[in-house]
Amino acid sequence: MMPNLRMSYDRESDVAYLMLNDEAPRKVDASRICDEVGDPVQTILDMDERGRLTGIEVRNASSRLPERLLREAEPAPPPK
Repeated sequence: MMPNLRMSYDRESDVAYLMLNDEAPRKVDASRICDEVGDPVQTILDMDERGRLTGIEVRNASSRLPERLLREAEPAPPPK
């Protein structure tokens, strides 16, 4: 069974977030920065308490993701 995939995008900060949910959203327990050669922090993986991937944050999304995908994304929720 495929997980429920949702994506939000904040145009102002140019940050996209891909949420990976099963039946219910899982709480983020830890975040891991993806190290890329010659690239500052651009992608962050969020994991739950069992080490399962729950979401992916992509910074500078407009230069890293297809425009169509960003247009179809939900607006990002306001900061808490």
